[in-house]
Amino acid sequence: MLLGVGLGFVAATTYALYAWAAHRLITGGVPSRAAMGAVFGLGGLLLLPVLLATGAPLVGSWPNAAVATYMAVVPMFAGYALFGWGLAHLPASTATTLSLLEPAVAAELAVLVVGERLPAAGWTGITLVVACLAVLTSPWPTTRRRKQQARGPETADESNDAMQGHLVRPGAA
Repeated sequence: MLLGVGLGFVAATTYALYAWAAHRLITGGVPSRAAMGAVFGLGGLLLLPVLLATGAPLVGSWPNAAVATYMAVVPMFAGYALFGWGLAHLPASTATTLSLLEPAVAAELAVLVVGERLPAAGWTGITLVVACLAVLTSPWPTTRRRKQQARGPETADESNDAMQGHLVRPGAA
């Protein structure tokens, strides 16, 4: 069990490193497709020893190799091209947080497309993931209040409106 926790930590760390590196490349002016290609190319090279050590069944027959090629081209390429687009338009922390929906969407697709049965604990997990992501990505009134405080002094009416969560245009009382 400790090995699994350790490997999970390694996976989370490398995923965060991947998102950070891709975001740095994209915000540095590299087109998102080129940045994602570079990051995945480097990752692929680093994983070649794993393929050599454990990949015999994968490349052992044409049907297995065809499935692996399909998985690499269709869902992986499309998914990470869209993730690269997200990194170009959102902060890396937001794009990575939203990517936590991936397992929930995969489970729902397995139910709808393949006919899998998801136990109650699975549906509870999906609900918790969606609820947590809604909380994490929702704008909070405190953000508006901080922005107004950064603008400078305001009238008592504006301050009262801000405390109640109302947006106040600058200069409007």
